[in-house]
Amino acid sequence: MVKERLMGPQSRGQVRWMNLTGAGVLYLLLLLSACVGQETEDWQYEECKLSRSGPPATIVAIDEESPNGTLLVENMQINGVAEGPNRTISLSLKENKDYWVILDPAKQALYLNSTGRVLDRDPPSYIHSIVVQVQCTNELIGTVILHEVRIVVRDRNDNVPRFQQPRYYVSISELTPVGTTIFSGFSGNNGATDIDDGPNGQIEYTIQYNPKDPTANRTFDIPLTLFGSVVLRERLNYEEITRYLVIIQANDRAPYPSDRLSATTTLTVDVLDGDDLGPMFLPCTLVGNTRDCSPITYKANVLEVTEPDKVNPLNVTPPIQAVDQDRNIQPPSDRPGILYSILIGKPGSYAEYFSLNRTSAELLLLKPIDRELYRRFDLVIKAEQDNGHPLPAFANLQIEVLDKNNQAPYFLETSYHGYISEASPVGTTIASNSSLSAPLVIIGLDNDVEETRDPQLQFSLDSYADVFSVSASGIRRYLTLVQPVDRETQDSYTFTLLASDGVQQSAPVTVTVSVLDANDNTPTFSNVSYSINLFTNMLPGETVLQLTAVDPDAGQNGEVTYRILAGDLGKFHLDSSSGIITVAPGVQLTVGQRYALTVEAMDNGPLPHRRSSITTVYVEVLPPNNQSPPRFPRQQYNLEISEAMRTEATLLNLQAVDREMDPITYKIHSGDVTGSFTLQQKMHVDQVKDCIVDFKLVVVAYDHGEPVKENTTLVEITVLQPSVIPVFTQEEYSFFEEQLPIPIILGLYRPIWEPVCLPH
Repeated sequence: MVKERLMGPQSRGQVRWMNLTGAGVLYLLLLLSACVGQETEDWQYEECKLSRSGPPATIVAIDEESPNGTLLVENMQINGVAEGPNRTISLSLKENKDYWVILDPAKQALYLNSTGRVLDRDPPSYIHSIVVQVQCTNELIGTVILHEVRIVVRDRNDNVPRFQQPRYYVSISELTPVGTTIFSGFSGNNGATDIDDGPNGQIEYTIQYNPKDPTANRTFDIPLTLFGSVVLRERLNYEEITRYLVIIQANDRAPYPSDRLSATTTLTVDVLDGDDLGPMFLPCTLVGNTRDCSPITYKANVLEVTEPDKVNPLNVTPPIQAVDQDRNIQPPSDRPGILYSILIGKPGSYAEYFSLNRTSAELLLLKPIDRELYRRFDLVIKAEQDNGHPLPAFANLQIEVLDKNNQAPYFLETSYHGYISEASPVGTTIASNSSLSAPLVIIGLDNDVEETRDPQLQFSLDSYADVFSVSASGIRRYLTLVQPVDRETQDSYTFTLLASDGVQQSAPVTVTVSVLDANDNTPTFSNVSYSINLFTNMLPGETVLQLTAVDPDAGQNGEVTYRILAGDLGKFHLDSSSGIITVAPGVQLTVGQRYALTVEAMDNGPLPHRRSSITTVYVEVLPPNNQSPPRFPRQQYNLEISEAMRTEATLLNLQAVDREMDPITYKIHSGDVTGSFTLQQKMHVDQVKDCIVDFKLVVVAYDHGEPVKENTTLVEITVLQPSVIPVFTQEEYSFFEEQLPIPIILGLYRPIWEPVCLPH
């Protein structure tokens, strides 16, 4: 018999028996002995070796932030049995830094150990890989083999890009050409960073729409998204927009767009004023909704044959002045100056008589003018920058040559009366009549000037200049409203008006402006609502309530008309002028009915402008007055008193209640057979000795209503002998019925020291 061991994991430990005879048996035994010995020796050395092919190290990958217990290696594929009675190897971990790996020897499996912590590939942990050694000890021959396991930690897109600054700022000139890179502040580490790895950590920049600054995203662009440089895409204009708020988004480049994370910041772009506009003459009145000024004409007067040294510089209205439209060029030293000159004029000899200072714009007379030769000069003046800017501004200058001023100005009228509605807006012209159909015309003349020409007088008000103003030029002048007026505050304005030609002054004239009423006030009730109680015995025509609404307007605007809008159900009548509410004819009121009358007060102003307000009158119908008599809380009172009771002792307080709250009077109706008791504010009784006397007093309480109602109660009084009199702990008591109002004292019993005995 020969024992044969077969190779391989499935044949280890198995035995096959073969039957041999003769000499071959001996030979075979020798041969098998040598082979089996060799096989046994080789099998022992195979333990702890890898049963797989490939590189000796085991390399696996795992996502960062994987949960605790994640399977790293399902089976190390090491030859041998690590547990059980047939154990041939033992397994353990070496170089397991921070104990990130757990070994299951029976399954040859490796698991992640992240209890109480997170496997994070990103800063500050920086765990990119984990390397451990699985040590295998051959329990058969005592050899040790180390198997390296390398766990690569894969990056997850778990971090949002972060800008290094909370906001960014840049300032640029409005003259910056389109296409210029105006901001490159995201270069290096100054922009957004993402601590993730690979595409998850790569940043690209885009400009987002800003609802608070809708033009920003079309004015600027980021053509190279990975660099984040901002480029100007449209021309800037400081006069229109001085600041842009550009929202810039930084997002990573995760492979799947849905996984990408982003952050935003604001780039503030301040536009600096540049020298792109020329000067403009003042004052500037804009044309419509444009930025262009209406043509302006300056005016001046000069007396004929006047020497220049007496009038220079000439007075020009308004003063000649021009400013650069680029008003905020920085630094101020870079702002250009303004140069003035006369461009052309009529008559052509104007240069002999007038000159314009180049820097101050003062108009100078060069020599006296003969009015017989020239009565007017029409000039065109120019303002330009001193840096050669090609956009000058132009204005007209009219110079009148006047006769010598020998006479004072005067008004055509000695007084003026105008009208204005209190509802008129600022700028309204004062009217000459109460219908406001024509303007009030104020004419001031100067005999030194032809009547057909504007004497260019200066008008002034002695008061109310903050309320009214006079037009600045023309023969016919007009008063206009400077601030709103209120008739209820002031119904008229009176002031004096003066005219001056610069040398002489007119006599003052009185101007009165009456403020006409406008229906600008609403009738107002004194209360928001009213509550009234009525009785069923009220007769038709009786007054329920008089309503009053006040309207401070004048005339029909202040006259108030009343009417019931709803809720009366035909039971009430309202006088439209007096506001008196009465019970309607033929109406019988019923107890318990309630009404809510909606009453309107409306003024009598013009129909489109009438004003009104409403109030509510709540009416409740009660029973007729004095429907019930006074009531005592008890029908009967029983008292026992001593014949020796002291004088002025209080025995009982009575209190009757009247529903209608009428005054109540009390009297003793019967029972006082001896006349010993009187009921005023006190009830008196004689002293009784050596006998028992019973009194049964009927007390009546009656009101003072119409008709009179009354009610009674019985008071039984027993007078006891001293031998049966209980002893009280105090001399005087007051008795009150529970849950009744505090009573007034109705009866006090006072002994009268004469015996009163009645037969039994």
